[in-house]
Parts: sequence; C-alpha cells; structure tokens
Amino acid sequence: MVRRGSHPRLSVILIVEGSPSYAMRALESVQNQDLYDLQIVVVCRDVAPGVRHSLEVAAGRDIHIDLIDVEDSARGACLKAGFAASRGSQIVVMNADEWFAPQSLSKMVDVACDAAADMVIPTASLDRYDAHRERHSSVLDAAPIAIGDKSSMAAGLPLVVSSGLIAQASGVMYSRSLFETCLLHEKAFRAVGFMARALSRAQRVSGCGNACFHTVAPKLTDAFDPAMFTGLSDDVRALDELAESLSNTGSVSQLRTASQKFYFVGLVACIENLCLSPHGVSSIERSARMRDMLEAPRTRQMVAALKDNHRGLGLLFGPIASAKSTRCVMCTHLAAFLNRTGAKTA
Repeated sequence: MVRRGSHPRLSVILIVEGSPSYAMRALESVQNQDLYDLQIVVVCRDVAPGVRHSLEVAAGRDIHIDLIDVEDSARGACLKAGFAASRGSQIVVMNADEWFAPQSLSKMVDVACDAAADMVIPTASLDRYDAHRERHSSVLDAAPIAIGDKSSMAAGLPLVVSSGLIAQASGVMYSRSLFETCLLHEKAFRAVGFMARALSRAQRVSGCGNACFHTVAPKLTDAFDPAMFTGLSDDVRALDELAESLSNTGSVSQLRTASQKFYFVGLVACIENLCLSPHGVSSIERSARMRDMLEAPRTRQMVAALKDNHRGLGLLFGPIASAKSTRCVMCTHLAAFLNRTGAKTA
C-alpha cells in the first residue's frame, strides 16, 4: 500500500520487525506530531500477524501512511526499501521501540530551515538495563551542537562523539541527498558507521535540544555476545575514517581523543558482557577472549593515548592498561557491586 502523487517535506521511515510491543506507540508518536506535511513509511519484515493487522488498520485510516513489506534479510534492506518508497526532501528513520516527544519533528524542521542544516540531531533520552536488570536512564543533550561549515567540523564533532550521540542514528533528520549517499556505503548500516559517514559529508549540522527522541530499554539477553567486540572495532574504525576525512580542515586531536574514550567505554561494556552474563562462557574461553581484547592493537593504542588523561574512567582502566585478565574480571565484579550500592567507581 504505497500512495504516490505528493512530495511531503518530511518522510519518517518506521522499521517494524518481529512482534514488537511498542510498534503502535512509535507510529502514534509520529501521527500525533503537529506537522501535516509528512509521510510515514512503515517497513514490515517478518511481522507478527497481530501487529501487521494493527498497522494495516492505521494505514487505512491515515493517508499519510504507506505500508510496505520486505522479505530480503540482507543488512540494510529495510532502510533501502523505506527510502525507495519515501518522497520527502528530508528523512528520519526510527525503529518500533523508539518514539518522539510531542512537537519534536516540527521543531527539527524549523531548525533545519533556520540553519540550512542537512543534519539535525535531537536530544536522545535513553533507558538501559545492566547485567543485574537494573534500569539506568540518561539524556544526551543535543543543544550545544552547532557546526556551520567544514572548517568547524573538527571542533564540533568531539562533542557528538563524547556525548554518545554518535551512536544514535535513529531519530536524526537527514537531507534526502545526504541520506541517499550514506545508503550507498554498504558498511555504514551500523549506527556509528552511518552517522560517521553522514557527518563526514554534511555541510551544516545542528542540534535541536527542544526535540526529544526516546529509546525504550532493550530486553536483557542472558547470553554472551561473541560479535560485540567485533562491532566495537568496526565502530572505532568508522570514527578513524571520519577523523581522517577532516584532517585537512583543522586539528582533529580532540576528535581522536574522544574516539579513544568511546573505544574505552565500549571495551568496558564488552568485558562486562563477557564476565557478567548469567549464561556466559567457560572460564577457559573467557580467559582467551579477555586476553584477545586486552592485547588487541586497538586496545594498546587506546591505553597509550589515554595514559595521561584517564581521570574519571573508572576502576577498569588500570587492569586494562596492565593487560591483566584476572584483575579485569575481579574489577568488573567489584565495579558492578559498587554501581548497585551507589558508590562512585571513578
């Protein structure tokens, strides 16, 4: 069900897979925005019959909704299909477990017009569960982000990386041409890779602090994720490429430092996943994987870069720097205990 004949200002691509509990909330958060010049492309893949029926009913009642199905399991297939069905001059992508606060989209459109920005980043509200099922909420404020040209990009990007917004490709408003360029890069379908590629090609980037994009806390997986460290390596490689693309526009030392800290935070998450998952791996495999992570060239590079600037990085920097597997395991459990009791670990 794809309607043609109009060219809306904004196309929101909502990707729905499986049997998400929040699909209708995500859709309604877009429908209830005070923005009429809007197209909503709902992309379904392997969607449960009940969810699919609800979406069909919504599409039948709202002329702004285009409903399409995707059978291709390839990475990025839903994005490509959604973009092919879109008609807006600006693009926003979101998943079924995410939603916009009221009036957010109109505020982002206003910022895009006022600043002639080809990327507008909203404030992100994140809820996460740790390995002990404890909920942690945080807000990534996009208000300070204002990059007016390529020469200021190297100075503004460290904030995007250090704030964590570099990993929030969903909810961002892209110009159509910029989004299409990113889609052509097959390795850019991870959030950080997509954002890094977009930022390296954007002319103007603005934050919209008054627009809020929410992400629901994901379900805890009771298993070790063997691809987590590989994904982190891919993300940091994308940040390296971003810094390299800006090397002739000014100093990128702050961006490289922010990237190293981003890697450290991700490495700690990988270690926690390895050590704290209720159904993890054997002690022998855990030791081998821990050793691989600690001795990885990227890890040693990070340690060298941050050895004089590691204040506030927490208990694990020392064991990681010394590449001591046993100490890393002990400090991971100690940090988890201190976090549960509210004690500071930095």
